[in-house]
Amino acid sequence: MSSLSTPLLLAGGGSRPHALPVGLSDLGEFKLPEQALLSPDGRLVAVTVRWVDEDHDRWTTRLEVVSSTGHAGDGGPLAVIEGADAPCWSPDGTRLGYLARSEGSDRSGRAVHVWRCEDGTSLRLTEGMTAISHLAWSPDGEELAFVAALPEAAARSPRRSERPYRRTDPVVVRDFGYKMDGVGLVPEVRRHLAVVSAATGTVRRLTSGAFDVQAPSWSPSGRTLVHARIHRHRHGPTAVCELAEVDTTTLSSRKLADWKGTIAWTGHMPGGDVIFAGQAGVGPCRQSSLYTLRPGESAPQDLLPDFDRRVMASGRGVTPAAVFVPGGRLLFCAREKGCTWVYALTFADGSVTPWVSGESTVVQCMDQASSSGKLALVISDAGSPGEVYTVDEHGDDITPVTVLNRWLENRHVTVPEDFWVESPAHERLHGYLLRGRAAGVPGPTLVDIHGGPDNAWRPSFSPYYLYRQLLVDRGWNILMLNPRGSDGYGDEFMSSPLGRLGWSEEEDFTLALDALVRAGLTTEGRIAVMGSSHGGFMTNWLMARTERFAAGISVAGVCDWKSLHGTSSLGDITVPILLGGTPAEVPERYVSSSPLTYAMGVTAPTLLLHGEEDLMNPIGQSEQWFTALRGAEREVEFVRYPRAGHLFMYNGTISQQKDYAQRIVRWLSRHVEEPNTPGYRGIGAEGRSSESAAIFPSEREGNQG
Repeated sequence: MSSLSTPLLLAGGGSRPHALPVGLSDLGEFKLPEQALLSPDGRLVAVTVRWVDEDHDRWTTRLEVVSSTGHAGDGGPLAVIEGADAPCWSPDGTRLGYLARSEGSDRSGRAVHVWRCEDGTSLRLTEGMTAISHLAWSPDGEELAFVAALPEAAARSPRRSERPYRRTDPVVVRDFGYKMDGVGLVPEVRRHLAVVSAATGTVRRLTSGAFDVQAPSWSPSGRTLVHARIHRHRHGPTAVCELAEVDTTTLSSRKLADWKGTIAWTGHMPGGDVIFAGQAGVGPCRQSSLYTLRPGESAPQDLLPDFDRRVMASGRGVTPAAVFVPGGRLLFCAREKGCTWVYALTFADGSVTPWVSGESTVVQCMDQASSSGKLALVISDAGSPGEVYTVDEHGDDITPVTVLNRWLENRHVTVPEDFWVESPAHERLHGYLLRGRAAGVPGPTLVDIHGGPDNAWRPSFSPYYLYRQLLVDRGWNILMLNPRGSDGYGDEFMSSPLGRLGWSEEEDFTLALDALVRAGLTTEGRIAVMGSSHGGFMTNWLMARTERFAAGISVAGVCDWKSLHGTSSLGDITVPILLGGTPAEVPERYVSSSPLTYAMGVTAPTLLLHGEEDLMNPIGQSEQWFTALRGAEREVEFVRYPRAGHLFMYNGTISQQKDYAQRIVRWLSRHVEEPNTPGYRGIGAEGRSSESAAIFPSEREGNQG
């Protein structure tokens, strides 16, 4: 077992105090490894790299094929395929399947391609398709399976095909799940399973019907494909998930098991039994686990019945959720506090022990070379946004493969330290503290609240939170508490806020702030709060129910659970679970847990940031909150991001992400910092630095009333 007790990677954290701090101008330097797939012999690694395309104002991806020998950064990649992701090695290791935009195709969307190791050429196998994913080679290397939005042949009436679709055509809705954040209105076309011949490009459809397919995997014989079929009740919000398999020759399909939960990944045990990752129920604040289904049985068995942590099925369906190593052990990733570690399940005695761990280790995905047993890991930590490593099947000899972010050698990254506070409700609360000043030195503090609520702040370095580095460089302390509701601390801790949202978290943040004051790490009257999604809800809640904060920033927040239940793309499922019933069943909870009920209690300046195309927490939530605060003559500013969804701060345009970070720093500096304080490092009389001045040339101010 490998323990990574200190940051593995190149950024030195506090070891380079005289290096330049990381700034927004560095955003374009980040290279993020998202997936790492080993060739069967373990010699090559196909790495999906996410990087900033400044010319097109977006994040994009490319595939880099590199040697796994451990000479990180020497000689560069063996091949680079721009705009590609979802790599998949053929069983003999001579070809690499991947997805990319379908240049030269008659259709838009992405297509299946194959890259040949022998001569470095690529061949497009399919036309462009919508929502294509989950590439998987057949065991004989003759075909690639995939999932895509495939129209039913009988669904197209002659009348409908006579003219193209017009944006003014009415849309008829008869079922739940008709919209999705990042997609918009969900097309009637379902996602189904198909295979394409690697030799001829012939596509064969394998499934059809009123369901969506996800998480396919080939049986060892290659005769069938196991997959999940997702149905939705016609008169209720509960999704029904079936574990099924289809014969690739006869196209006959059969249900293997009913599963009233989710399935994120499927595979096969060494003996042929089906294994899958998912959760036994729908909705938030539930643990996920690994399950197995033996031939002839219909009830899946939990492989980890006593393991009280959430199994992480990572890699967007590209990398496995579990791999097998000698000694009768199964490896998988799970959340441990804010970290993600690799754990080993020993079948002989059922014990589960850490296999790769560390105080700030976040394992993002894992893959195994089928012939050599070598493993590839994508690991980020407190000093780096991520690199690729290999490790042998015994968990020894961790070797760096990539150095994608060598530029960080010349930057100073402030790393978080563990923060603990005693709690009467639970033994202790945990989180992380970024320190911009020593204890006893007066100065501002930001309470940064994560979304979810069943998520957790991680200690790893990320380009999506550069505002933290900017604030720390200005002398701020930043508290990133994981309150009740966070995952990584056990099922009871994660589910404890259900039915009383806001109340238990308020208690936790109060305890944490009291502890910071006692330790001399924060100054009363100079505390700000911010958060996104559920963190935005908690920001609204805390601002309304306490006068402790000098300023607040609510990002994609919630102020009214009743309206969210009826308007959110997930409201019909998640909100009744969070509140313990529907508005008709528990109306008093919807009132008592909504910040709107306490809006008159807000006294501090509030900044609202929201994507106009957010369908998860629709922008109407911030519109309601703005109207309530402005009507009460409170200081409030509302920034709307056009064509931006719920997670625009992660996957939106680069210009919007920079704008978002700079607005945070500007708002907090204006309302919390004290320019006359010794050591104050301001951003100018107008509250903007030279860097921010370049970000806001197209800012349009709406009616300020």
